[in-house]
Parts: sequence; C-alpha cells; structure tokens
Amino acid sequence: MSEIISIGNLLVKDKVISQEQLDNAVSVQKKTGGLLEMILVKQGVLTPQNLTKYLRIVEEKNKASGVIEKPTVKLRLGEILIQNNEITVDQLNQALAYQKEKGVKIGIALVELDFIERSTLVRYLTKQSQMVIDSVGLLNYQAGDIVSEAEKK
Repeated sequence: MSEIISIGNLLVKDKVISQEQLDNAVSVQKKTGGLLEMILVKQGVLTPQNLTKYLRIVEEKNKASGVIEKPTVKLRLGEILIQNNEITVDQLNQALAYQKEKGVKIGIALVELDFIERSTLVRYLTKQSQMVIDSVGLLNYQAGDIVSEAEKK
C-alpha cells in the first residue's frame, strides 16, 4: 500500500517552510487540536494561496499513488476576514455572540453589526468558497459561479 504524502513534509521538502516552523506548528496543533494547515497560515509562514496550491499538489500525488485522503481543511469566514484585516478578533467575538443570540449566520451578524459591508461579505464568501473548492479538488469549478447561482435563489 502506498504511503500518504503529508502537506507538512511536502512544504518542508519544497522549502516553503522550515522544519523548525513545521515542528512549531505541530506543537501548537497538539495543544489546540487545530488544523496544521490553518496554524501555518495563522502563524504567517504559509499564505492561503500556497495552502491551496499545496493541498492540490498533495491530492494529486496521493491520487496518483492510489491513496485517497479526505480533505481536512475547514476555512472559517471569520478567520479569513481577520487574516485579511477586514475585522478584529474582538469584532469576531462580538459577532459570534450576536450570532448565537439572533440565530443568524456569522456573515449576516458581521453585516448587521456594521463591521463589514454586504459587498465585503460577498467577496469573502466567494474567496472562502474557492478555497474550499480548491482544497477538495474540484478544479473545474469557480466560486464566483456558485455564489452567483446562490444569489439568484
């Protein structure tokens, strides 16, 4: 049976990150239970674009060797907005409380609290959708098309 290629080892092999950065992220992962890929992005050692690129490479290599691995990336809208300096952690926490109280989606909470504009929400939902699509290997789809279809409903 073929061995699963891990994204961490591939990133080190391609010198995108150092072994020390990987070890540090793995340490954080063990403490928090978070996803290694998102920890690397949060630490600033991996860009969302490189994450998407390397998730695709890992998927293709694993498929070529007969190994199918379930996608593990969960890209949360609030995290993406924070990473892009659209909102602060405090604003996200306020929106999460509002979300729980009102029973609305986090994006709607952020708009209703005037933390972001509706157009910003649509832009980042599109970006989030594309990242998810890319991470699961649906290479022929474009997030903009999916969001446009959703807006029609």
